[in-house]
Parts: sequence; structure tokens; C-alpha cells
Amino acid sequence: MGLAILTSISVVINNYNYAHFLAEAVDAALEQIGPEDEIVIVDDGSTDGSATVLAGYRTNDCIRIVEQSNQGQLRTVLNGMAAARGEVLALLDSDDYFLPGYLNRLRALAKKHPEIDFFFAAAQPGGDCPPAAIASIEHMLASMALAPGPTGATRYGTLHAGEFVGTPTSGLALRRGLAETLVGARDRFQDSTRISDVACRVLRLPRDSHTTLRLSADGIIVRAASVAGALKHYCPQPGFFYRLHSANAYARIGKLGRTYLRLIRARHISRLLRDALDVPTPTTAAVVEEARARSLPLKLRRRLRLILNYTHVALRSRGRLSDKALAMVRIPRALLGNR
Repeated sequence: MGLAILTSISVVINNYNYAHFLAEAVDAALEQIGPEDEIVIVDDGSTDGSATVLAGYRTNDCIRIVEQSNQGQLRTVLNGMAAARGEVLALLDSDDYFLPGYLNRLRALAKKHPEIDFFFAAAQPGGDCPPAAIASIEHMLASMALAPGPTGATRYGTLHAGEFVGTPTSGLALRRGLAETLVGARDRFQDSTRISDVACRVLRLPRDSHTTLRLSADGIIVRAASVAGALKHYCPQPGFFYRLHSANAYARIGKLGRTYLRLIRARHISRLLRDALDVPTPTTAAVVEEARARSLPLKLRRRLRLILNYTHVALRSRGRLSDKALAMVRIPRALLGNR
């Protein structure tokens, strides 16, 4: 999937009713793009003042604007990826913005690592949410951190329980080959699932919380890239301002509710991707080898969770019983750092 030479970057901005943030996102990207780059803005049927904001950019030759009826964030991002022409596609939510120097660092990484298909950068959370909510999101993001640099393959860690090897949408960048693979499967991606009324009441989730999965394009794109076999690279230097505000669905939910929704989404997406990307049953040896070669989470709790994921996949893999028995020893050893 990797390309040896990076010639251009396409910044793909998805927007829905964020007129009051949109210009800041576009302007921050404009400050960083080069002469071979472009910005693709996909408006998902906004009903606020987004059209007025976008009108101010229509004469800019490096910006292309795509307007569509409302289709949800995931389809909007994938449609933007389909329209993009660059060798590397940098995704951006219109309520976030790139931090200075991000695209230059991305360009340098892509040139240095032609074997990497998927890059993800750390977030800098902030916004008008209560400090406790921002601190909770910061803690969640920190708990997901990996060692900097290449992650190795993460397909089998994702297959069972939907491991998330990435960051929120605005920190993601994909090479064209991987983007085309995901765009080609977009009609098979179901981007919503219903949460029970009981869970909504007990966990005090918003009544529209069944649409949270639809809002979470990163949840599917990050995991789809892993299942497609992408090699990833993590940059710990924050690449974007991750805005937490009252209209941000995830920021409005309490810690227990977020944990519940993450589990529901991860399992739903895992089943979805197995079908959408036609993933064959792996061999036991392949599962063990991925566990040995991959980057490890910095937090012990996540390593223990990965042990459960990989052992589950190994038990259901193609192999002799003796190989599976050995895998039950080798996988924990590898994921606890004893390689």
C-alpha cells in the first residue's frame, strides 16, 4: 500500500452545521499546505450558516467544495476521500483545527517511511466544556497511547474486540492506496447501531445516543485500516486542537456512559468489518507473530485487554491444538514485553 514518494497532501474536511468553527479549520489548513496540495471540504447538508462561510472560499483554486444531502459523518469523510487527489489524505473535522507545523511533519514522515499506510498524531484537547470533562477526555486519550513510531500490524488485535489504534478523526492521515480500499467498501459500512432504552436511562445517555456510532467516523476508519492490514505510525506530538464543546456528542456523556458506548461500538464495528472486508480466518502462527511484532500500549491495563483479544482470536484460528496451546503461553509473554 505504501508509496515511495510523496507528491501532495489532500486535506479532507467534513462539516455539518459547524459554521461558527469552519473558517478556523479551513484557515489553519490553508496556512500549512504547499503548492501541490489541496483542501477538499464536504458539507453534509448543513442547515446553519455554513453555506455563507464556504462561499468565501469558492474562488480559492486550492479548495474544492462538495455539497451533499445529509448522509452522516462516516459517509461524508469517505466521500471526501473519494474526491481527493493527493498521495496522502489528512482528515479534519470542521470543529477542530491543525496545530502549526503538523502538515510539514506529516509530509516528512511520509517521505521517511514509504512502507507506512496510516499515520496518526496525538490530540490537544480543549474547548468550552467543564474542566472535569476535558480532564476525563485527556485521561482517556492518554490510556490509549502507544510507543512513538511504527506500530506494526494490528489486524488480529482489532478483529475480536475492536482495538482502536489511532486518534480522533483530525489526527488521521492515509495513503491513497489504503483510502481507495476503504472507499471501495463504503457501501458495506453500516455506521449506526441502536442503544437500548434501559442503558440510556441507567447510564443517563442522551436520547439520541443511538446515533453516537454514526457520528464516530474515526471508530470505523481507524479499525478498518487495521483490519485491511495497514502498517501504522504514531506521532506523539499533538497535531490538532481537539475541540470539546456542547455540540460534541462524546463530550456530553459521563465516564461510565463513554466506557459502555466504546464497548458497544467496538464489538459492533468488529463484526461489521469482518464482513465488509472479507477477512479470512487467520492461522495460529500469524496471530502469534503479530502479537510478537507489534507496538505495545504504554498502559498495563490495555496490554492485559490485548492478551484477551489475541488469545480469543488464536483459539478460533486455523491450527493444531498443540499450536493453540503454545499460543496461550507465547501471546501473554509477547504482550507483557517479554519478547
